[in-house]
Amino acid sequence: LKLLCLIIKRKIMKTFRLLSTLMLVCVLLVSFTACDNVSDADIQNNAQELLNANPDLSAVVVSVQDRVATLTGIVKDEATKSYAETTVSGVRNVQSVINQIEVVPPAPDYTELDTQINAGLADALKDHQTVSATVSDGVITLTGEVNENDLPTLMERLNALQPVEIVNNTNAPTN
Repeated sequence: LKLLCLIIKRKIMKTFRLLSTLMLVCVLLVSFTACDNVSDADIQNNAQELLNANPDLSAVVVSVQDRVATLTGIVKDEATKSYAETTVSGVRNVQSVINQIEVVPPAPDYTELDTQINAGLADALKDHQTVSATVSDGVITLTGEVNENDLPTLMERLNALQPVEIVNNTNAPTN
């Protein structure tokens, strides 16, 4: 009888351990599933916060649907576009990234060129008192009157200043 009680007790203990282990596995599965139940809005907020931390990505917006992040906006170069994609693809729970960012290089800065052209402009125009010129974004715009015979010399002097363009709005003098 004692032996029978011992055998029954061991079977009950084995069953109890098995049930405890199964219960622990079920609890762990439910908790892992619950932890992975992150909304698209939460993923989007996390991704946008990372993008907003970089001033070069201030014009980039992320939207998330079904764990797919879509990037839109404008950046200055391909490296910045690639960086945005890499940043968002590293956000937890993002499955893929659709990168629709446009690359628009910044407009060139002609400040230095305009200064150089303006410095040499007075000398280039010294023999042409009836011609005036303005400089903007590397472009020289001529107005006034100039003899047709003098125009090639004037244009040669202006081209020596290496402008982006010369706009000739001059007229031949009327007699």
